[in-house]
Amino acid sequence: MKTNQEQGLLVNEVSRITGLSRQVIRKWEDRYDIVCPKRHENGYRLYTIEDVSTLLKICEMRDKGYPLKEAIHLFRQDQSMRAMPIPPVNEYVIELMEKGQHYDEDGLLLILKQAHHRYGLERFLSEVIQPLMLAVGENWANGDWDESQETITSLLVRDFLVQIRRNFDLAEGTPKILGCCLPDETHEIPLHIILLQAMMHGWQTIAAGPSPKLSSIEFLVQRLRPEKVMLSATTTIPFERDPKLLDKLEAMAARNTKTEFFIGGHGVFNHELFLSPKKIRIAYSIEDVLK
Repeated sequence: MKTNQEQGLLVNEVSRITGLSRQVIRKWEDRYDIVCPKRHENGYRLYTIEDVSTLLKICEMRDKGYPLKEAIHLFRQDQSMRAMPIPPVNEYVIELMEKGQHYDEDGLLLILKQAHHRYGLERFLSEVIQPLMLAVGENWANGDWDESQETITSLLVRDFLVQIRRNFDLAEGTPKILGCCLPDETHEIPLHIILLQAMMHGWQTIAAGPSPKLSSIEFLVQRLRPEKVMLSATTTIPFERDPKLLDKLEAMAARNTKTEFFIGGHGVFNHELFLSPKKIRIAYSIEDVLK
């Protein structure tokens, strides 16, 4: 049976193009649902050019050292982001950026309160805080904002989120998550967002503050005995300053086996060391931590 591009490609042809065996292609198809070939009337699987492209991208990531499951996850995440329509800029984000540009702390606080009351916590985090911090970071990186504008806005947002966490009522006996930035990591806001998301799912949270020592993190783990620990790295600075940081974190997790350790943040995703940690799980979202 011969095929053409419009009809589809047989598994033998896909195998020749990608370098994957027929068995591996079908295994990935059945186990991970990476591609979904159509069936010819005689029962043969027919793969599209898009299917071949997907397999080649997964192979490329795997060849760079990514474990297969992580490569598939990152590929799907990239596809989802590409397919996601760009939302209009939120009115509150525009107002907050204007107040931050003019060092208006009272104005920032008032708009944060208004947005929180209007949207509720979940939408407030996703539609106001996260886009705001992205915009602040871009303005600072581009030189449109000076360091004081970025610092004032970030600190006020951080304090506002901390206040929400302190006033969040949960029943006694709820499971605990300990949230910690890594040593030399001072960006706390992504961690507070994660902890607030966990609280909305019924988890008690404790935050260790910016740039704690590893010994301080382990002391808290042993004293508080949380069910889970969330380690956060917004930048790659912790790994650049301590090339053996991953080994030390893995050793900490090995010594505290009754607690699950997770790590996330752009600093983790962008750092080549974190390809396959053995004791710590990489978390791409709060769902990865809570499931």
